[in-house]
Amino acid sequence: MNKLDSGWSSRLVRAVGRVGVGSAWLFQMGVALTVGLAVAGLLVWLDGASWSTAALAGSLALVPALIAGSVAMHLARALAESTQQQALLSADDELSGVSNRRQFLRLAEREWSRCRRYGDDGALLLIDTDHLRRINDNLGQRCGDAILHETTRRVSATLRQSDVLARFGGAELAVFLPHTDPLGALDAAERIRQQVAAAPFRWEQAHVVATVSVGVAHVHAGQIALDSLIQESEVALQAAKEAGRNCVRAAPILPRQSDPSRTVSPG
Repeated sequence: MNKLDSGWSSRLVRAVGRVGVGSAWLFQMGVALTVGLAVAGLLVWLDGASWSTAALAGSLALVPALIAGSVAMHLARALAESTQQQALLSADDELSGVSNRRQFLRLAEREWSRCRRYGDDGALLLIDTDHLRRINDNLGQRCGDAILHETTRRVSATLRQSDVLARFGGAELAVFLPHTDPLGALDAAERIRQQVAAAPFRWEQAHVVATVSVGVAHVHAGQIALDSLIQESEVALQAAKEAGRNCVRAAPILPRQSDPSRTVSPG
């Protein structure tokens, strides 16, 4: 379906939702009566038919008008539901089964803005599957895909329902942790690291050891946009990789609200 189709069907279904199904049927009946009267009037005016004949013809016109209106209503509803389902599916990453980068950025932007507006805690984790390219080269792309999928599952198992998990790109996952202070974010990152490294990954007849590196950054007053939080997480992730991988590193801890007198670095 093209965008025009989904647009008018969505508008029609939203209108039905606002006025209610009963009112929609009354509207449909009104349209059918208008069609019947129009048919009757045309017969009298153009053909000189008697009013009794015109009334009969107008009554007969009500039936196809009602059927056409009912079919159109059902088709519009089905089309709108299909469009909504496609939108939901397109928000997920096909390989990992979680949100894709675009959907994550939309959700994380909302959470980041809320944290900044109300002074709430929040944090971002960037998680990189260590040496995934080497695994792809040695064991094949299918093995690498399976490990990324299982890594995502293990990460998800450590999270709360309110946390936002997504595939951020390549071997990277991203997690936004609402209502989480810097130390809580470090704890969450370490749980993820331990969960992924707890047991080897089984691939056909082999056992593959895979680990993750995690970069942590929290929402603070110095950030002017979500991009600032992402950049801090990327720097922390790079520090974890340079430290030998399979570890957690965090950006400096800064106040949530403007207070230039304090700057604390994690130990």
